[in-house]
Amino acid sequence: MLLPSVLAGVGSVWLVYGAVKRQFGFTSAVIAGATLMLTPVAALMFGFNNPDAILTLMLTASGYAFLRSLEGKRPLLWLGLAGLFTGLAFNTKMLQGLMVLPAMVLVYLVFAKPPMVTRFLHLMFAGVITTMSTLWWSVLVWLTPAGSRPWVGSTSNNNIWSLIFGYNGFGRLLGGRGGGGGPGGGTPPSGGIGSTTTLQTAGSATQTMADGAGMMPGGMGGGPSGGHGPGGTGFGGQTGIFRIFNNDFGPNIAWLLVLALAGGGLMLWILRKTPRTNRGRAAVIFWMLWLLIHIVIFSMTSGVIHSYYVVVMAPAVAALVGISLPFLWGMYVRRKPYAWLLPVLVGVTAVTTVIILGYAGTMTWLMWIVGLLGLAGMIGLLVNLYTPRWWLQNLAIIAAIVACTLAPTVYTLATVNVTHTGSIPTAGPNSTAMQGSNNESSQADSQLVQYLVEHQNGATWLVAVASANESAAIQLTSGQPVMAVGGFNGSDTPLTLDQFKQLVKAGKVKYYAISSHGRGGGGPGGSNNEITAWVKQTGTVVNYGGSDVTLYELSRE
Repeated sequence: MLLPSVLAGVGSVWLVYGAVKRQFGFTSAVIAGATLMLTPVAALMFGFNNPDAILTLMLTASGYAFLRSLEGKRPLLWLGLAGLFTGLAFNTKMLQGLMVLPAMVLVYLVFAKPPMVTRFLHLMFAGVITTMSTLWWSVLVWLTPAGSRPWVGSTSNNNIWSLIFGYNGFGRLLGGRGGGGGPGGGTPPSGGIGSTTTLQTAGSATQTMADGAGMMPGGMGGGPSGGHGPGGTGFGGQTGIFRIFNNDFGPNIAWLLVLALAGGGLMLWILRKTPRTNRGRAAVIFWMLWLLIHIVIFSMTSGVIHSYYVVVMAPAVAALVGISLPFLWGMYVRRKPYAWLLPVLVGVTAVTTVIILGYAGTMTWLMWIVGLLGLAGMIGLLVNLYTPRWWLQNLAIIAAIVACTLAPTVYTLATVNVTHTGSIPTAGPNSTAMQGSNNESSQADSQLVQYLVEHQNGATWLVAVASANESAAIQLTSGQPVMAVGGFNGSDTPLTLDQFKQLVKAGKVKYYAISSHGRGGGGPGGSNNEITAWVKQTGTVVNYGGSDVTLYELSRE
């Protein structure tokens, strides 16, 4: 199950390496590839069963193809490929897959070689390819009669456009469900992503779930809320311009973020007088726009967001670090006017690292090492500018490299060394996935599964539960079908009470299990609550030998 994610990681590193090498050479490409490999969130997601790995690969492939289109050889082919991969990114995670698109349009219009009219025509062609690649599946779902296809999950009206623009669109950006996925709201518990507080209200529980494609469901447990309203906090912490550096996002991506942004800005200054069609400058602007668009959107998102989403920023961070470091070093050794930037950025990166390490509070030794080496490297490089000594320069640069790379390397190795299960993985020495949350656990109740298997008596479904978060571990453990009445989150309403009764009467559903740790009726209101109420009223409680789940036997009469 992990092979696609691992291959996505290998492909992403290769594409970043290739894209940087074509404009800036081997050294920059190697640094970029190594930076991506040693980014904790990349190591996390490229070894975890989650679509964000494929999303990152598709976006990186799109970026590579787009940069090839700026070279002037077969631009339509490369623009078409960029549009194709952008569409595949959309079909991996919907609107998030289109976040790089504005950068491509702007950069091509301003910096591509053909005349302006030709550039517009090229973009129109690419737009057609992108639209076809993006919407083919959505249109097929839209045109298929509701009775001939599965329910569109995370919607209240079984409409694919509600999923795209609601739950997976404006619902993410603005909070709530964006009008497409049912009620939202809910106040998260204090403690952010690490909290394991159980909220008993269905409304807040519904809002906690991540996107259906983006989580690995588990078994039956209780869970915290995670979504939040505008300006509030949730899994991603308080919204604002420094959100990317907080204790949720920072350990995943922010180690070299200042270096990437400052280095990109420096490159734009260095290349400011180059011709309009200079491919190096266009590439830097593209990577900068990629990074800034994601920073702004992730910083201001008031809906459901998780820290691992920032993996899509990793290729841009890696590319900018790889591009700028050789130039920073060249300016330093040649004593150019901006030679002081290298030691200053070493100091700033070390400070950023110490701040991020401070969030965990468990690696004081590493904080001291990074802080002291960063200070020594910065001072040594500054002193060497005015009193050059080869030994001082070598010692200072070694100290600087260790100070800037030791902590993310430790976090990456620690991440790789941990087996991640559950829904919401995190990177670093304390890396886990949120378990006992979202009505899930990594293992099913063995007594429950044993009882259900022994007493299935030909029923189509081993048991019915409120959501996929509750059904997954039971299904994986037993190998038998388990009905998630409310879909992934428990908020879908694909069955009416009468339809559920018909399944019971036909002997297809014999048992209904309700977790004792949280909601049992799925989303707030609607047919799911009616089903749960009917089960409690007419079902017979079964003593299966456990206590975490209330198991009801349903009569066919």
